[in-house]
Amino acid sequence: MLKETMTRKERIISAVNLKVPDRVPVAMWMIQFPLRYKGIPQSLGYKDPVVTIKALTDTFHDLGGYDGQIQGDSIWPSSSWRISAAPTPMHRPGQEGEENEALQAVEREIMTVEDYDKIIAKGWNGFCEEFLPRVTGRSLDKIDASQKKLLKVYVEDAKKWNGIDVPVMFGASTCDCQMILSLCRSFSKFTFDLYRIPDKVQAVMDAMVDDLIQNVINDSRATGIPWVFFPLERGSGAYYSLKIWERLGYPYLKRMVDAFVAEGLTTILHFDTDWTLNLPYLRDLPRTKCICELDSKTDIFKAKKILKDHMCIMGDVPASLLSLGTPEDVTAYCEKLIDVVGVGGGFILSTGCECPIDAKFENVKAMIDTAKNYACQIFPQ
Repeated sequence: MLKETMTRKERIISAVNLKVPDRVPVAMWMIQFPLRYKGIPQSLGYKDPVVTIKALTDTFHDLGGYDGQIQGDSIWPSSSWRISAAPTPMHRPGQEGEENEALQAVEREIMTVEDYDKIIAKGWNGFCEEFLPRVTGRSLDKIDASQKKLLKVYVEDAKKWNGIDVPVMFGASTCDCQMILSLCRSFSKFTFDLYRIPDKVQAVMDAMVDDLIQNVINDSRATGIPWVFFPLERGSGAYYSLKIWERLGYPYLKRMVDAFVAEGLTTILHFDTDWTLNLPYLRDLPRTKCICELDSKTDIFKAKKILKDHMCIMGDVPASLLSLGTPEDVTAYCEKLIDVVGVGGGFILSTGCECPIDAKFENVKAMIDTAKNYACQIFPQ
């Protein structure tokens, strides 16, 4: 094991600040994997977050510990019914699905073109006052009460992680305007909107972005955790041209990140799908105030070349490798990441997106152990 001279939190912060820590930090995002590893039905874990918390805590210790907890448990913390995300229909274990199935989002149109005018007139929060009850079948009072109850559980859990020097890197969450609208309209219909009525789409985004920002700030103040988890997926260069990104994607991302920085928040830009074409734009975001988290689709080695002196990179051990590979395969890939992406600091080893539900325990442990044990010229023994 490499000689450690830093606390876990110091190691994470060092990487965010583009410094060379005592070794590469390793952070994990895993909710469904601990439940399956412990033989607990997924349905029970999603009905009772305390069950998930215990499974995750036990798995943490079985793995020998790691440096950062991207999300403390299965709860996405929110201080009220005002959300900065889409109320996406879900295929839930034990309800629409079998007891041990993975949680799965359902692609379904829940917002109409006519709703665009309502957002323009009322803003995102004003629109959600009638939209959320419509699509969930629950009153705002019931949604608000549930969110506050779950938030209390989340905050108490985060305190326990912090008590053992494991920072929880998820104090609030948001999506960008483009992803929210795409999830609500459905991918195909929103794509038609982008090409057929781009002026209307831009007006909708202009009307909703400030509410999204304020919701995140309110949530981060409620949790006391200065980290924003910001998943992005449907605006990447794998889907749309850079012309669309420059008009209807990046300006809103930058506006949101700049506002979070002004609030003292660090943003994890969680990039699902291939964002390789979009990477140069990230150099225009504030230096050392974001993490570029990649899911193994974006070229992480190219990301290092582009962002090496500007933004911390996190990732990107593929789900396929953790589920189907061997410990030797995982170790070899992690060593390559440390040798190349870890050069000069600014790197956090992690999974590509959430740790897969069917990952092999020995593969996950091999990943974590590599960060702790691998000696190279950057992190000598």
